Amino acid sequence: MKKKLALLLTTLLVATTLLVGCGSKKEEASADGMTDVTMAFCTFTGYAPMFIAQEQGYFKDAGINMNIQVIEDESTYASLITKGDVQFLATAQDPNIKMFANGATSKYVLTMDQSFGADGLVATADIKTLDDLKGKTVALDKSASSYYFFLKALEGGSSLTEDDIDVQDMGDTTEAGVAFIGGQVDAAIMWEPELSDALTEVEGAHTIVTSADYPDAISDSLVVNAKFAEEHPEIVEAVAEAWYKAVDFYNSNATEAYENMASGFEEVTAEDIESDAAGLHFLGKEENEALLVEGSEGNIYDLCKEMADFWMSKGECKTDELDDYFTLVRK
Repeated sequence: MKKKLALLLTTLLVATTLLVGCGSKKEEASADGMTDVTMAFCTFTGYAPMFIAQEQGYFKDAGINMNIQVIEDESTYASLITKGDVQFLATAQDPNIKMFANGATSKYVLTMDQSFGADGLVATADIKTLDDLKGKTVALDKSASSYYFFLKALEGGSSLTEDDIDVQDMGDTTEAGVAFIGGQVDAAIMWEPELSDALTEVEGAHTIVTSADYPDAISDSLVVNAKFAEEHPEIVEAVAEAWYKAVDFYNSNATEAYENMASGFEEVTAEDIESDAAGLHFLGKEENEALLVEGSEGNIYDLCKEMADFWMSKGECKTDELDDYFTLVRK
């Protein structure tokens, strides 16, 4: 589930430069008694409430000098979190699971957001239902959350399997959207802004299913380096509380929140954030606590185990055993 704003390609070089220049920074006590901490994520509105926490002083109030690095290259994330070059990392739920299952020393902290319409399957006018996809060409990124979402939708809303469809792996969700807009495929799993662009630019284009129909399929989570969490449990708790305060602020002060959220990204406006946030739901403290109730419908343990099983079946996870992943939150 990583979804980027349209500026992804133009910011990649800048973000990589930031990574090289700042990636080796470790946490340490400052002369003023504050603790220096680094967090990384890509350009995506789902993580942007962290900038609210920054702008509103929630980190500073907790004694944290938070250094947020915007790093677009996901291939570096497992190394960064394992080596402790960043202490906190935000990305999609299933990439976090895959990294842990393949050896990253990370621990789950909280779920940040769920996609409620920001992702969807867009098709040409002649395709009315999921069953109409039989024999059609569908573009998507098989390494992304969108692939899991697509197969969940097929299982829940059609009589088809993946074998009934000509699935084209584009290697990037943005490229899948571009392929549909360019008339190269019959349908595509895409995210914003390509989703809205396709509905506007392609005559007869419409959504068959969106992430609002399967909100558990695409979400984002915050993880922490395991050694850092063991040595600084109070910082982990403070960062989580800062997120919850930021979500509360967002829910009650939307206009200022959009400005805060845009402040940490290059070439992103408050209007961009507002548009993107319309398809997202940010999870606060109560909702995160509800996810931790074992045996309850939609609990985080079962959701992540299902994701791990899926990616293991595709050869992208070495294990589906996640007990150690949840040691910070499991009571």
